[in-house]
Amino acid sequence: MRNLFVSILLLLASGVYGQQVNAPEAKSFVLSTSGQDASGFSLSGFNSTSTLLCAIGLPVSPSGTTFYMTTTTGLTPASGYTLSGNKTRLAFTGTMSNINAALATLKINTTATSGNVQISVSATVNPTGYFYNPSNGHFYRPISAGATYPNAKTLSSQQTFKGQQGYLVTITSSDEDGFIFTNVPQNQIWFALTDEVVEGQWRIDAGPENGTLIKTSNGQTAGNVVGQYNNWAGGEPNNSGNEDYAVTKWNGSQWNDLPANFSNPYVVEFGTWTNPDDQTFTEFYSNSVNHSNGNVLRAQFVYDFGANVNETLFRTKMFTNHQGIVQGSGDYAALNSLGKIDMTPNIDQNKINDGYKSSISAGQVEYSYVNISNGVTTLYIDLSTFGSVSPSTIKRVSILDCYDGPVTYQQTSTYWAHYIIPSTLTKVTDGSSSFNANIRNAGYNNWAFSCSIGFTQNQIFKPHFSDIKYYGSSYSGLYSSIVTVGDVYLAFKQLSDNGIFGNSNVWFTTPVQFANADVDSSGAFNEQDCFILLQHLLGQSTIWNSSNELTSMIKLIKKSDYDAITSNNWQDYRFTSGSYYLPSIVDNQLNSYNVAVTWKGDVNLSHSALPTGVSQPNSSGNKQEIGIQSMAVRTNSSTGDVIADIWMEIKDGMVEVTISVDPGQNQIGATQFIVKFDNSILDHNKTEFSNKNDINFSRKESSLINVGTLNTNGNPISNLGYKIVFKSKSDLKNILGLVSVESIETIGTDSKQLKVKVQ
Repeated sequence: MRNLFVSILLLLASGVYGQQVNAPEAKSFVLSTSGQDASGFSLSGFNSTSTLLCAIGLPVSPSGTTFYMTTTTGLTPASGYTLSGNKTRLAFTGTMSNINAALATLKINTTATSGNVQISVSATVNPTGYFYNPSNGHFYRPISAGATYPNAKTLSSQQTFKGQQGYLVTITSSDEDGFIFTNVPQNQIWFALTDEVVEGQWRIDAGPENGTLIKTSNGQTAGNVVGQYNNWAGGEPNNSGNEDYAVTKWNGSQWNDLPANFSNPYVVEFGTWTNPDDQTFTEFYSNSVNHSNGNVLRAQFVYDFGANVNETLFRTKMFTNHQGIVQGSGDYAALNSLGKIDMTPNIDQNKINDGYKSSISAGQVEYSYVNISNGVTTLYIDLSTFGSVSPSTIKRVSILDCYDGPVTYQQTSTYWAHYIIPSTLTKVTDGSSSFNANIRNAGYNNWAFSCSIGFTQNQIFKPHFSDIKYYGSSYSGLYSSIVTVGDVYLAFKQLSDNGIFGNSNVWFTTPVQFANADVDSSGAFNEQDCFILLQHLLGQSTIWNSSNELTSMIKLIKKSDYDAITSNNWQDYRFTSGSYYLPSIVDNQLNSYNVAVTWKGDVNLSHSALPTGVSQPNSSGNKQEIGIQSMAVRTNSSTGDVIADIWMEIKDGMVEVTISVDPGQNQIGATQFIVKFDNSILDHNKTEFSNKNDINFSRKESSLINVGTLNTNGNPISNLGYKIVFKSKSDLKNILGLVSVESIETIGTDSKQLKVKVQ
């Protein structure tokens, strides 16, 4: 018999929410204009007294675009930076409140060149001895102690920082070269570039660009590969004395070649990405926004999945649907770690006819007039001006310099076509129009126009829609982490305390929870929904109701609509939309779509977007799902320890996993574990429960078992324990690594969630 026993601690969630950088919505800037408002970034969740490192950069922008801040009180510029003047990148330290005050005064200076303007803001607790480059999202650590080139390369690769392995610095752009020159005081600095394999063929020697050829012959400009950055000093490289390795900051900011045995300072670089949005440093937070400089057609999506979903496992694609024909080009593209994606290349720019636009311009005859009364504007156009154009096909109108936009056709009378305009036409009524000579106050709330009437064909984009797909291992595996015992327990708590039908937020803290809990889409949250959730948890049925599981699980809602859900209108946002989102694309402008993502049955919103201004609802907290290899679970809270010991043994050709839970002084209302196993070696045989009085469940899904207990009456659970038995497909000598246990949720009767912390 072989037994395995280890212990860890689960701590009660403290209610402290994660640090983050918040980004504003995208906007369009005006060409060749200084001092345009770029505020909206802010930091949250950091300790108020901590000194933070904050960085601002422009990873993508037309040449000459810069930024500045009008308030810098309490900030200290990082080495190599100043706070004053126009910038393309800036790093500084300060407290969260001082940084937020400065970010609120962020301004952009644009050029005459149209294009995207990406602003990136990053923050972390200030690390000493490291320098952050906002342009690429990498950290750099200068090492002043001299080393030979081979040693510098080896020593660099042995360092780690914030979860990333280091490498000898690579220099791939003038921006990065300038960053090194500004921040590193030493000279003759090794960087990862060599021609040791073939003389004169200089290749990058480390990092993500390892092996890239940038130069094919010696000499300052000879053989420089187009598209690759070179910055050699005059007459260099020249291989004088078998010089096969490169240094920067030689006689200023340029490069030279030297022999390997020189002892020079060097720089360790951390980060393998090119866009700060894609960084994966631990305890480091970044966000960005893509503005538009000038009238540039763009379609940018931001999918808000909340805190506990890996956005990079989702991909999306744009389609058109015109006259029943669905078309799309290219492959599904992955979202980045912030849920962002630019879908501009997927816009079908072949426009279609969509009715007519009527242009009312200055003329001699009163062919048109408006009546403006009780907030309603009715436009009248003389029928004799239409010719072959049908009045019912007019969808847009321009009136002098007073209005240019959509209209709604109403009817035709003996002489006039009638339309409703969504504007009170203030330029018509207050005399501010440049065409006052053509506007006559005819009395009785009527204004007549001396004008001529023209008609042009409207050209619009085909109707577009985006589709989102999940590229993880399985939909059911994803959903097992979304709808858990915590959701079911919270639903029953809300129901038992009479918080039904959306009339009373007893345990729910936002009306969105009623929409998610209404899993039968009846328009009311009631007993039926609770029992459907329970049957799903027990494995007796599933919540989704179609073969396309993702479509019936997920819901995409315009973020502003999501934020506007109330206890009076949540029934309008029941699960009907699925995995499609319908953007409205307008030509020559930034089309920005902020999409809230939520899930049917995600009652505690653990894997959904939170409405603006709403904290994490009860029993979700900052859930941390940790895979535990052959370990036991020990829970510690303010009222004492909840100890859950896990034993594993081989017995009579069977593998038995025993989870024994002692609540101690805690009041436990629900608990759930996932037991993962190697299904190529083991078959699940049965699950036994120590508790006989409450609701137990054991649900097998491929190579994992969902097991747990809950009490739907709000009473504490006692005598918690499970034995999961597997049958071996072969003669086992050791079970290490074949089975792992993952704590999903342990919830008190007060609906507070217990958080996993490995000790």
